[in-house]
Amino acid sequence: NYLNSMSMQQQQQPPKYRFYPSLLDKFEKYLRVDRELESFWNQDEEGNYKKTYEELEAELKQSLIDSINRVPFDSEAADKGTVFNELVDSFVNNRRSERVTMKGDIKNDIIIAEYNGRTFIFSYHFVCKAAEYFYGCVNQLLVSAPVHTKYGTVELYGYIDELKQDVVYDIKTTSKYEFGKYSEYWQRHAYPYCLIESGQMDSVKAFEFTAYALKGGTGRTPVITGVQYPEVYAYNHETSTMLLQQHSERFIEFLEANRELITDKKIFG
Repeated sequence: NYLNSMSMQQQQQPPKYRFYPSLLDKFEKYLRVDRELESFWNQDEEGNYKKTYEELEAELKQSLIDSINRVPFDSEAADKGTVFNELVDSFVNNRRSERVTMKGDIKNDIIIAEYNGRTFIFSYHFVCKAAEYFYGCVNQLLVSAPVHTKYGTVELYGYIDELKQDVVYDIKTTSKYEFGKYSEYWQRHAYPYCLIESGQMDSVKAFEFTAYALKGGTGRTPVITGVQYPEVYAYNHETSTMLLQQHSERFIEFLEANRELITDKKIFG
């Protein structure tokens, strides 16, 4: 009874913190400075480090703080991914996007899409094939649920790209793909957790990162196509609950230690 009443009190209290999965990813990267240090891109031909441990740690910390503070970040690769996601959803739902201006030319197998001051030309056939894969999905579903930690309640929230029956999908675009690329991304724990804890679903079977290695989009080959690589993970609610709890507590410790650097207070509930 005591535990039940404690649980009820926790649920009634407003959250002390609000996290979304890509922030958890940024924090994960910050915790793994050692790996960044040893990565091949940080070594020259003689095997010397291009950047020191201290330099990398400072860079990763600043990148994390910028994300928390929602500092605008301009990226052509990110815009390309956003456009592709919007095109797929438009085809699945047979509707025009509110975010992306698009014009199709089936005969020439192209879709011209404009977003954020950039123009991308996708293969019509390629987008159709991707959309077929997600036919019948619910897309851009907002989910949220509490994570109870020793430091108070966290509201975990975010948008699921695609949901079909008991499988959650997250669309990823990349220039180069290797299997396991997304194994440490927190969406695979966060989104199924939110679906179950919020009562929207009783169980989730699996989480799939549907990766598309894109090619094209250059002056020589302007039309963008790609190859699909599904990366599937079975979902275990007990394991993910424990991992989310532990990672959230470490993140809270970081936030409290660096509170003076955080200008956007949304993360503090």
